[in-house]
Amino acid sequence: MKDKLRKEMIAKREAHHKKGEGHLLCIEIMDRFLRLPCFESAKALLLYSSHKGEVHTESIIRSALSLGKRVALPAVMKESHGLGLYEIKSMDELAPGAFGILEPPKEQSREVKPEKIDIAVVPGVCFDRRGFRIGYGMGYYDKLLGIIPGRKIGLAYSFQIVDAVPDEMHDVAMDEILTENGIISCSRDAPRYRVAVLASGRGSDFGSIVDAVKAGNVHARIVGLITDNPEAGAIAKAKEAGIPQFAIRHSTREELDDGVMRMLDELAPDLVVLAGYMKVIKSSELLSKYKGRIINIHPSLLPKYPGAHAQKDAFEAGEKVSGFTIHFVDETLDGGKIIYQEEVDISGCRTWEEAAEKILKREHVGLPMVVERFAKGQIAERP
Repeated sequence: MKDKLRKEMIAKREAHHKKGEGHLLCIEIMDRFLRLPCFESAKALLLYSSHKGEVHTESIIRSALSLGKRVALPAVMKESHGLGLYEIKSMDELAPGAFGILEPPKEQSREVKPEKIDIAVVPGVCFDRRGFRIGYGMGYYDKLLGIIPGRKIGLAYSFQIVDAVPDEMHDVAMDEILTENGIISCSRDAPRYRVAVLASGRGSDFGSIVDAVKAGNVHARIVGLITDNPEAGAIAKAKEAGIPQFAIRHSTREELDDGVMRMLDELAPDLVVLAGYMKVIKSSELLSKYKGRIINIHPSLLPKYPGAHAQKDAFEAGEKVSGFTIHFVDETLDGGKIIYQEEVDISGCRTWEEAAEKILKREHVGLPMVVERFAKGQIAERP
C-alpha cells in the first residue's frame, strides 16, 4: 500500500513540475513559512535541499541565513543508515552527496545536535492531515525526527495531502503542513494503535469494536476489514464507518491465507482480531509472522466445545453455563493461550439459537474491552 501510493505520488509530483506549475506554488509556500510566528522566534532550523519535484527550499534557506539564523541541512551517513546535521553559512557550500542531493560538508566543527533544532522542515512524498508522511522508503528521517524536540513542519503541494497514510508506532507526525492553499494544523487526536479485523459473516462482533471506537471506549484505529466472503454483512458495516474493506479472491485455502497475509503486511496492524472469521488459518508463515498479535473470539468456554458449532454443542450437551473465550491464535484449533473468558447462564434458554444470542450479547461487551486492553499495553503481545 505504501509503495503503491509512493510511486503514484512521485509520478504526479514530477509531472506537475515538468508542466512548470510548481514554481509559483513554491513561492506561495515559502511566503507562508516565512510569516510563521515560530520562524520569527526560531534560532536554529533544520532545512532540506530540494530535489527534483519537491517543494523548493532555496529561498527559505537564503532568507533564514540573511536573518542570522543558524541553518543546518542533513547529510546521509551510510554507515549508520541515518542523517547527520551540519551547519551552513551559504548555499555555495553545498555539494552533491548521496542520491544526488546537495549536502553540507561533513565537518565536525559544523555538526549540530538534533536537540538544538527549533524547527525541522521535512520533505515528503505525501502527507495526511494527522501529520503522518510517506518518504522515500529508506527511513532516514524516521530515525531523526524522534529525537528532535522542536516543531516539525512539512512542505507539500495541496495534491500531496491524502486521506490517510499508513503509519506505524515509531512514526513521528508533523505539527503543521504548509501548502499553497494554507496551513494544516495536524490533529493528535487519532489513536496510533492499529487494529485489523477478519470476519466472514454479518459482522456483529466487528460492529461492536467499531461502535466502541466511535464512542471513545476503545482507543485504537481500525485500519481495515478483511474477509473471505464478498457477500459478508460486515462489509456494509465497514463501508458505513469509512473503514477500508478487502475481500480476498481465492480458490484454495493456500490462496486465501496468502492473500490475508499480503493484506496484513500492507495494513501493518498492531493487533489482528478474528471476529466471526469462519476459516482456520493454516499458513505457518502467517501464524509465525503475526504470532502474539492474532486473537480470536470463540463462543464457548474453551477448551470445551472447539470448532464451528460450539453453541449448539454446548446446548445439546445440557450445559447450564456456557460463555465465550478470547484467545491467541496458533496452529491448533481454538487451542491458543486464553486471554479472557466470561461465563453466561444459558439454563433458561429453550433453543441453542437462543443460547447463542445470549452469549453474543456478552461478546459485544467483552471483545471491545480486550481490544482496549491491548491498545493500552495491558496485555502482552506474546503468548
